[in-house]
Amino acid sequence: MKKIFPLIILIIAGCKSANLKKGTEFKLNDESVNLYAFIGEKISVTEFDPNKNNTRIEIDSISGDTIRRVRYVMDNGFINKYKVVKNVFNDLKSDTIEFVAYDHYGRPGFEKYKNVILYISLNKEKGNYYHQKYQFDPIEKTKNGTWKGLNGERVEKLFNEKKNGVLTARGLFDK
Repeated sequence: MKKIFPLIILIIAGCKSANLKKGTEFKLNDESVNLYAFIGEKISVTEFDPNKNNTRIEIDSISGDTIRRVRYVMDNGFINKYKVVKNVFNDLKSDTIEFVAYDHYGRPGFEKYKNVILYISLNKEKGNYYHQKYQFDPIEKTKNGTWKGLNGERVEKLFNEKKNGVLTARGLFDK
């Protein structure tokens, strides 16, 4: 009986840890990849003029002439603030995040949804996060507390579709 009791405890503990693992949700880390994917809850989406302060005046070093350089962005710009509900790929280490998004067709598509998986990258030089243009997945919380795509897809499947498709094509992941 003394030898059976520890064995029963091990079996019960093994079953509990198997159930915990089964119930956990997908999350990956690879800090060599400049990408953060997270489940976000919209706080605000605010449009800004991306062409404000886009003129730079320089003096030509040879002729001394004044050169006016104008850069024109043909997208609409948005400052977005989202609650970080859950990290999916890499860790933002914050409960809220602000990032810039550009959209050539008007307002960003992710704005229509309360919860989405968003894909952003950090511009280390400017210290800003930028949205991976047009990349998001609308999701909703299920009755059992997990997250699923609007067609029932798991978070892992949604992320891997982006990873193996457009995000690899953009050079974020090795082929």
